[in-house]
Amino acid sequence: MKKKTYTHGIALLIAGAMLANRVIADEVPEVIASIKPLAAIAEAIAGESVVVKVLLPANISPHDYSLKFSDLRALRSAKLIIWIGPHFESVLQKPLAQRSDSQLQIAELNGLIWPPEHTEKTPEHSHGHAHDGLTRDLHVWLNPINGIVIARAIAAELTRKYPAKQAIFDQNLEAFTEVVTQLDSVSRQRLAGLRERGFIVMHDGYSHFVAHYGLTQLAMMQLSSGVTQGIRHYGQMLALGQQVGCVFSEPQLDSKAAHQLAQQLGAKSAELDPLGIHLDSVKGGYPVLIEGVVDAFVSCLSE
Repeated sequence: MKKKTYTHGIALLIAGAMLANRVIADEVPEVIASIKPLAAIAEAIAGESVVVKVLLPANISPHDYSLKFSDLRALRSAKLIIWIGPHFESVLQKPLAQRSDSQLQIAELNGLIWPPEHTEKTPEHSHGHAHDGLTRDLHVWLNPINGIVIARAIAAELTRKYPAKQAIFDQNLEAFTEVVTQLDSVSRQRLAGLRERGFIVMHDGYSHFVAHYGLTQLAMMQLSSGVTQGIRHYGQMLALGQQVGCVFSEPQLDSKAAHQLAQQLGAKSAELDPLGIHLDSVKGGYPVLIEGVVDAFVSCLSE
């Protein structure tokens, strides 16, 4: 009788362990996106058929984040990792060096629209992609057309990983493209009358948005690397005077300098959220993020 009870207990332990392992496996994200905007696009394509998780917290610059052990474990287990590239999330360069077949590097995609490059003395690690003395703004998702290019690439990569689910990915891509195309058209109409109104941004991360909608960015307070440009540059911004209608801050950066500059210029101030800090969920999040940026520009630049 005791032997039977003992055997029964072992069986229950084994069954419990198998169930626990299955629950753990179910919780392991199949797709990891480095930042919220990419996760939002990936989720729109994957739907409920594939789990999508965000790796880096939105309230910390990707340049400043240090990976935890749990992050490394998640990267090792993910079927697909979506990131901008080593010049944006430099912390991921080493962990992903041996996972070339399991990653999608957005900055290298064909079909992306790039605004004109500009000269910038860029430190080794920055949010800009430096080459030939020039630097590229890597906030590519802020142009909705690039958002569609990214979505197409994600759909293709998900189809390669999960060919049986291609019909789902194709349907979701079509729906995403329709929503973003319509949003882009409406955004262009809303911003059309504000193109001549100058503004200053916190850091060099808006050239995709600015070039796409033909807006007038007069200056930036920081370089793409996060380095403040100094007293001389501050004086140059003050000299812009009434040309500046708005000074934009960001939630993950210290906004005191932006508010001070706006006050000295007699300009309005507003917050831009390019990384989606204020997104409650990545589900349906990409149109919400773009619309939020448009709302901030319309609100602050309108008289």
